[in-house]
Amino acid sequence: MKILNSLKSGFDRAFRSWKGVLVVWLMLLILVSFMTVPLRGGLKSAFDNSMITEKLAEGFNLEAYMDLGSALKTLISSTTSGFLFVFLAGFVANAFLTAGLFSSLTGDCIRFSTGEFFRNGAKNFWSFFIISVIITLIMLFLSIIIIAIPFLIISSSETISEKGVFMTGVIVTMFYLILLPLLLIAADYSRAKKTSDASFTWSRSLGFGFSQTFKKFWPSYLMMLLLVFCQGILGLLIISILPGWEPVNGGGVFLLLIVSQLLLYARLMLKTWRYGSFTAMMEETDMPDTNNP
Repeated sequence: MKILNSLKSGFDRAFRSWKGVLVVWLMLLILVSFMTVPLRGGLKSAFDNSMITEKLAEGFNLEAYMDLGSALKTLISSTTSGFLFVFLAGFVANAFLTAGLFSSLTGDCIRFSTGEFFRNGAKNFWSFFIISVIITLIMLFLSIIIIAIPFLIISSSETISEKGVFMTGVIVTMFYLILLPLLLIAADYSRAKKTSDASFTWSRSLGFGFSQTFKKFWPSYLMMLLLVFCQGILGLLIISILPGWEPVNGGGVFLLLIVSQLLLYARLMLKTWRYGSFTAMMEETDMPDTNNP
């Protein structure tokens, strides 16, 4: 019942914050354009009016790109630098935007305010940024300890068959994926606590997040699995629709753009639903027990 109540409350809070999600979507669109616009210009300049563009209309053609010669090196260099810029800028912007979103998901927030969104995003930026960095580093550390090192040791052994190496890789990867939701839960509780109580520093918030994760282990873990499942279903929908869509005219390209952006917005709404659900569960936990005065 606690899970259902938190999910319902989280959905209501996410729907109330649809304008905040729209701001996040717009910022992501602007960030990605820093990489896609120069790439499109570079490809257009490299191919020019070549007949090879007719082959590209049929789908991805590796031979066409390999024939670019020196222009390919320039494209790879500019794309790599653009990707690094978008990744780093996106990581920083995510802390700001997530802080703004969490402020609109608290129980005290009755109506979304753009001013409060940006104000709280700036106020809690550093705490959210440090929490994101620490959680990311823990994820990276665990992936090295649990997956990379055992896999390298086993794969270098001459006494273990290829099937054994494959099965070991599957097992350690599954074990890592089982642990991963715990870090996401701790991050959500930490950010929710920091947003609801300004007196908490990032370190206290992070400590609260981990303690709350294990204190409410099963409700939190099961709720995270349900939310991740919903995101996975949407991800499969995106993978099944977009790659096979081959627009044949300008109208088809425009429709593809609209559909892809709507799916991206839906993905952001699902993530906001997750934030709202864990905020609701955290607030329910913090409420005093009236049966024990």
